[in-house]
Amino acid sequence: MTLAVALVCLAAAPARAQGTPAERYTAALNVGYAAKARGDTAAARLSFEQAIAADTSQALPRIELGYLALAGGDRPRAADYLRQGVDRDASRPEVHRQLGYVLISLKRTREAITAFEGIAKTTSGLTPVDHLALGYLYDDVGREKSALAAFKAASLAEDTVVSMPAQRALRVKQGPGTSYFSEGYIAPFYQTRFKNTIATGFTRLGIESGSSWGQALYTSLRVTRDSKSSGGLQSRVLSDNAAILAGGVRVRPARGPIWFYAEAGGARSLLSGAENSWTRDIRAGAYVILAHELQLGDGANVRLLTDLSGDVSWYERFDKNVIGYMQLREGFRVGSLATKAVDFFARGWVGYDSRADFFNRAAEIGGGVALRPGHGFVFLAEGIAGRYIMEPPAATNRRYQDWRFTAVYGWRKLKPLHDPTMGDRK
Repeated sequence: MTLAVALVCLAAAPARAQGTPAERYTAALNVGYAAKARGDTAAARLSFEQAIAADTSQALPRIELGYLALAGGDRPRAADYLRQGVDRDASRPEVHRQLGYVLISLKRTREAITAFEGIAKTTSGLTPVDHLALGYLYDDVGREKSALAAFKAASLAEDTVVSMPAQRALRVKQGPGTSYFSEGYIAPFYQTRFKNTIATGFTRLGIESGSSWGQALYTSLRVTRDSKSSGGLQSRVLSDNAAILAGGVRVRPARGPIWFYAEAGGARSLLSGAENSWTRDIRAGAYVILAHELQLGDGANVRLLTDLSGDVSWYERFDKNVIGYMQLREGFRVGSLATKAVDFFARGWVGYDSRADFFNRAAEIGGGVALRPGHGFVFLAEGIAGRYIMEPPAATNRRYQDWRFTAVYGWRKLKPLHDPTMGDRK
């Protein structure tokens, strides 16, 4: 009997030595801290892993493993451990902050935003430095209103190391103020359907307000000339072969994607045999330009692309006709506009007018590729299938196909009346 009791006691001794899960967790954590203090990283890592095994709900050993991984240069693993830590204990602002900076270094911008936003939910809240970091992150992903709010909060910091870059960012985000501007594009293209080359372009020079409506006053020059049109008694006109010099005004509500404009000037025909006199040209309308990119994952070199453009305008010179069009391109972009990129896209286009000219009323579908080597240049090749909305003259097919090859150079330059980076004038 005595021997049996002794055997039972011996069997139970190891179990008592292991202790409860809480005791094992505390013991492993303390051993880990001791190993970390003496610089034994491997032993510290093993002990913190044992602490996690003893109690999987605890944040602290995961946070310590995150710092060890970061010290060892393993940023992806550090991010994983720190994220696990804040998932289990969201009350530590310093861990959210460290996680945010690690994710920034990994170019995982949206995850970094989430990490910094987590600081706002802690008792200490966001610091001015946190607001500044969030401002740059929001700006990277196109969250304009959030970026402005974050930069504004950071600009109130007493520390000028934080407030000055925030104030500069605010001035840049809010625009350069009233500025002189130069803008325009040149876009010659070739149509296989007519075997015709059309050179078109415009330039505007003027002054633009820095207000939310972006009011502008400008002079403009538009030029269009094609290789097939001719004047004289047996004229053949495929496009508006003219030079148009005008003055204009425009506004851009809330600096959004829509502009309203009005222009008045004169047009002079570029066709041989045509009258050389100037003809009054008055036009007014609105146009929209909207481009959006969606990155396929942080750090990815491919982006989904949406490009919407359109124009509806009244033209006195074209028998007071209202002519409008809308074009949508959907595709993806490989590369970056900051360097070089290639776009692959499908396109849809529709045009309409108020005077029922058949050539203004058509719908097209197709696709193409655009090469963007940078510096404002774009080269496009497009295949198109189209159909006139109304019945054309008997000699013209209602359905048509076309290949178009276009070279574009565009620019926009501003010269502020006052340098926005220099603060307010006294």
